[in-house]
Amino acid sequence: MKKRLMSILLGGAIVIGSLAGCGGSGNEPAPEDAPEEIAAGDEAAPEETEPVQDTAAEGEGTADAAADGGLSGELTLLHYLTEDAKLQALDDLIAGFTAENPDVTVNTEAVSMDNYLDVVKLRLSSGDAPDIMFGGPTTYPELIDAGYIMDLTNEEFTGRVAEGSLSLMKIDDVVYGIPLDQMANVVFYNKDIFEELSLSVPGTYTEFIEVCKALQEAGYAACAAGYQDQISLGANYFTIFYGAPYLACEQYTDETQNQGKSWHDYPTVTQALTQFREIIGYQNEDCRTITTDRAEQIFANGESGMIIIGTWGLGAIMNYNPDLNCGGFLYPSEENAADNALPLNTDDTWMILKDSPNVEIAKAFFEYMTRPEVNAEWIGTVGQLSALDGVQADKLPQGAADIADLINNGCKVSMWTQYGAPSGQYQTAYYNGLQDFALSETMTPEEWCDNMDNEYAAAGK
Repeated sequence: MKKRLMSILLGGAIVIGSLAGCGGSGNEPAPEDAPEEIAAGDEAAPEETEPVQDTAAEGEGTADAAADGGLSGELTLLHYLTEDAKLQALDDLIAGFTAENPDVTVNTEAVSMDNYLDVVKLRLSSGDAPDIMFGGPTTYPELIDAGYIMDLTNEEFTGRVAEGSLSLMKIDDVVYGIPLDQMANVVFYNKDIFEELSLSVPGTYTEFIEVCKALQEAGYAACAAGYQDQISLGANYFTIFYGAPYLACEQYTDETQNQGKSWHDYPTVTQALTQFREIIGYQNEDCRTITTDRAEQIFANGESGMIIIGTWGLGAIMNYNPDLNCGGFLYPSEENAADNALPLNTDDTWMILKDSPNVEIAKAFFEYMTRPEVNAEWIGTVGQLSALDGVQADKLPQGAADIADLINNGCKVSMWTQYGAPSGQYQTAYYNGLQDFALSETMTPEEWCDNMDNEYAAAGK
């Protein structure tokens, strides 16, 4: 549910709420003082939770580092990246680190985001924990509560992160994660198609639907989407939900999860789902049967006029079509343009497992990846905005530059991570419910609320 905005643009006010290996521990039994064990989900079957990609990157260098007492060993990093741009940025990052540390090997394992937490739990419970994993305080607080994640508060590299981004990495003022970039949930559009049809960037929801109608009548899909994975699902729904006026639902997670309140008690949820259902009607006809990657290709190829997605998706889109004349605007949920809000979040938060036998190597990796010049290369490759203080890519894709301009011009932002997100079994029920809604052609918002009440009641038993 993807990306980041440059801290220099945000001025410390960030938003949007937003994913390694044996590490030398192998399958040894956990020590007596190991953190409290977290049980893996019942549905984490091996065929569903196997890593979907295994890569290893060994830097080329000399043995001088080892001779001088440098780092040596293996580091395992667990992630959920799928976009080509992000994978390329990760490869470049590892290559640069291992070039400086030739006696270090960094092994990466990619796991589907849909099964990520279950895989992590299995690895932790079996003593096969990674050294580094993707996640964060807002996504996996239970791992932190159980004592698995390292306190990074006093590390030198932590001070390089913009305060706004860093605030999302804390629980009780303790920092547990390091973000490299930030994301905004936005609408990217094909400027050439808009010019062809004499369309203007919409400022209200009514205007947005009129643009959708015009695109569809001209033979284009209005918005590309692919709901066979949760990435596109989250990008579309949360872009709608966390724009104004949905900020009134900031307590929905706690109240539905912990206080037993009904989803029917939140009319703004129904309002968001109503908009979501209407927009699905203007998306590509196969939106229910394809994935996010295919949706990005549809937009990049000029088959759709728009795509609702996080800025994290722009790198992949531009890789598919580097010549795409792409612009960006915030999703207009309101009839008063001034009330529209831009959802912001930190993306790809990195955490170190506290009991990793390779903690010093992991810290060195974090020090390397947060160097300004290294981070500039990262965000330049992924087309994102930096989560670090004062870092800018030499060149951002135009779509991302448009969003940066919105921030500079003082647009309203929605810091949705601050509102929390469902956790554990409730998170599974929530995302599965949203996917069921997107895949259904007939489910009403009221029926969705009924289903969620039932699923939450079952999850709480």
